[in-house]
Amino acid sequence: MEKPAKEESNAPAGAQNPSHLFGGVDSISSLPDEMLHHILSFVPTNVAITTSVLSKRWRHVWCKTPYLSFPHITSSSIESILETLDSYTAAKIMRFHLHVDSETWEDSERSNHVDSLIKFAISRNVEKLSLVLKAYYVFPDFFFSNPSLKQLIGDSLNYMRPKCTVSWTSLQNLSLSNSSLDESFPKLMSGSPMLKSLTLQSCSLSCIDLSESPRLRRLDLEFTNSSPRKCHIVAPHIHYLRMIDFTQKYSLADVSSLIEANIDTMYFLPRFWCTQDYPSKDDYQVMMQTMLNELQNVENLTVGLSFLQMLSIAEFHGVHFPTLKVKTLTLKTTILRSAVPGIAKLLQNSPELSKIFFYKTEDWNSAVEKYVNRYIDPQDPQDLIFPAKSAFKVAQPDLVASFMELLLRNSRTLKTLVLQLRSCLNTTNYDELSQIALTLSHKNKVSIVLK
Repeated sequence: MEKPAKEESNAPAGAQNPSHLFGGVDSISSLPDEMLHHILSFVPTNVAITTSVLSKRWRHVWCKTPYLSFPHITSSSIESILETLDSYTAAKIMRFHLHVDSETWEDSERSNHVDSLIKFAISRNVEKLSLVLKAYYVFPDFFFSNPSLKQLIGDSLNYMRPKCTVSWTSLQNLSLSNSSLDESFPKLMSGSPMLKSLTLQSCSLSCIDLSESPRLRRLDLEFTNSSPRKCHIVAPHIHYLRMIDFTQKYSLADVSSLIEANIDTMYFLPRFWCTQDYPSKDDYQVMMQTMLNELQNVENLTVGLSFLQMLSIAEFHGVHFPTLKVKTLTLKTTILRSAVPGIAKLLQNSPELSKIFFYKTEDWNSAVEKYVNRYIDPQDPQDLIFPAKSAFKVAQPDLVASFMELLLRNSRTLKTLVLQLRSCLNTTNYDELSQIALTLSHKNKVSIVLK
């Protein structure tokens, strides 16, 4: 008998039948739809659509996946995407991602297409919505009324200025980047009564007032590339605060419920604070005093090198350090002379401290080090033990031992000390440091762990 002709495949390259991958056994196609949908959630939707030509089993799988992703939409593709979505049959969208480049806006019709895509997601009760809009776009009123939305991630949403009432009654997580929010922020907050977590990155704001957000527990702020505007942070209900790269004019006005904080400044800021006119000595003292007072009830505190350098300068200027309630302190820094006074004072004013975690980093700036070291007493032999010019690439046992002794000497209630030196440890140094750590551990009755 003549063999039947081999069936030709219309599948595009890279979209072959899965059975070819498993010696004729199509293990993937035998999986339930829920698992196939999960697999497709890791690829853009245009790639997921190509699986429809694999076999009859795959023909309609993508149509029911609750995860849709459209990265880098262009003006030539946006209309075809809308046509393709006519075949989509899932009643519920769990996650919807849309990235639109500036070239998409060639005329007003493009904006209408974006309206349609967002409206489509909302009509399917989307729970997690991610929008990256790299061009002018005015959000329609329907965008601000979505009872199913639980998470919103937005980048470059400079024209998210609702004229209507905001009603995001289920929203729990909000993350915004590169947006001007002065006009819209109060409305967004009042329309999100269930909000638990707020992230703002490089957003322009004069006041972050969260006093009317009683469920909000987490506030994450990054002010990279933002202008040095005056901004007060009022967040009396939050339990966790991460504030990275803030400028000298941002201040904590009320974070009275704070339990955990992660604080660091722009890496070049201490250099400016060492000068006489930027800012003035009095402004510096007031700002640091206010911040330290607001952090005094924090139990878990994480600080970076720049903030430790600021504390060193504060110690020199005679800024009053309140008694802190820190029980776990995480130091993310390299071992440099400019950080020593700040670390010592921080430890001395934390009488309940029981754990210290040290993570060795490479983030430092030689110009900053030069300015901060002006205030280090050149006659203090203890300070001269630590380097003033460069960070070590390989852990030097004598230096690390001195650092451990510094931590132990200034912590009366310490029980655990963990040093994460990462790639800085080689076999020889590890053995030598382990012996030093063992000796210090027995002497001070503290558990010392090297990693």
